[in-house]
Amino acid sequence: MIHLKNLIVNYSVLGIDPSFDNVYRQKLTFYRSQRGRRRTKSINKRLRLKKDFDSEIAYAYASNNIVIKHYIEENKSVPLWALFEVISLGNVGNYVACLNREDKEKVADFLNLYNSQYDENVKILEQSIFLIKDLRNAVAHNHIIFDCRFRKAQNVAQNLKATVKNKLHLEAETNFDILFDYLALLMIFLKESGNSRSELNSYITDFENSVNILYKSTEEIAHNKEPLPYSVYNLIIGERFKLKLNKLKEYIN
Repeated sequence: MIHLKNLIVNYSVLGIDPSFDNVYRQKLTFYRSQRGRRRTKSINKRLRLKKDFDSEIAYAYASNNIVIKHYIEENKSVPLWALFEVISLGNVGNYVACLNREDKEKVADFLNLYNSQYDENVKILEQSIFLIKDLRNAVAHNHIIFDCRFRKAQNVAQNLKATVKNKLHLEAETNFDILFDYLALLMIFLKESGNSRSELNSYITDFENSVNILYKSTEEIAHNKEPLPYSVYNLIIGERFKLKLNKLKEYIN
């Protein structure tokens, strides 16, 4: 997500004063493109974001963050790049949700992820961040992840499903109910951000090795040395795993 955060910051401050106060006024204006209840909801989200960012600045200052302390004690507005070093991944998603449509589209276009056919308001960036955030938080707190119970959203956005399907040329859309779907989304972002093939292939190899360990390690504990039943294995790994993995490899290479 570091590459994505850098892209968001770069497009947000291009040609303007990079202080957050200025960016807040000039760029966090998605609400202007909305009407009725959606406009009210967007304005409320923008106001909550300002409150959350102020809280994160205060926490960083209290924690003796050198960069934040410098700007606060010099009575200067904290630049966006410095703020992005201390905010949570969830607030990165909230920031993108408030960002004006033009800059959202520029970032999504740069990553070859924007498709107006099923993403009119360019929501793929924030939706991806929120989806990955759930996995990241589960891993950080050592929670169970193999069955994707960490996912908070009841329904995954159609454009996310379509993006993974189209990029990997899969026969069916993903539902993000198995870990492979999250790996695929992460690899798409990393590839389109410019990460090397060797680095991405190493991630895929690690994932594949973990899947093999899951299958083979059960031979030591299962009755009569039988491997993990396919019915249980498929619930964790998903059906047609090898085919999907090969499609991901083809996309990367």
